[in-house]
Amino acid sequence: MVLSTRKNKAPDEDGIPSEFFKSVVEILPRYMTTIYNGCLRKGIFPQRWKKALLIPITRPGKTESEEAAKFRPINLLDTGGKVLEMILINRINYYVYSRRHMNENQFGFRPQKSTIDAAMEFKEIVKEILPAGDVIGLVCLDVEGAFDAAFRPAILKKSDRRRKT
Repeated sequence: MVLSTRKNKAPDEDGIPSEFFKSVVEILPRYMTTIYNGCLRKGIFPQRWKKALLIPITRPGKTESEEAAKFRPINLLDTGGKVLEMILINRINYYVYSRRHMNENQFGFRPQKSTIDAAMEFKEIVKEILPAGDVIGLVCLDVEGAFDAAFRPAILKKSDRRRKT
């Protein structure tokens, strides 16, 4: 897991680059394995690994804008936490796919599946249905900024605030 992390990634707030982390794993593999197995066995994701350094990057062409939307947030996460996430993702994926809990018509968030695969599948369905003279209905959603609100802090106007009495 650790050895598959990308090189030259920016370090998080502790400043420890992933190359250093990889070196520790190569030198002390049992120690690192013990740490991660302990986290999994006890169901603990260390608080320190949950912290991120948030860097706002200005979107291209929006430098003059005064809107908060001109920024794209970059979260620099601790390498230890990224490795634990990869371990958890691999275990969950193994469980889901080995027990066939994932529907074959699910294209998003799946390895080796994409919107192109979904479009090709739809094309095959159309090729079967149209010659028979049947009608095809298709609903597509492209929701811009659907998850942006999860990252935006709530700002209350003075009129919305309630005073404690």
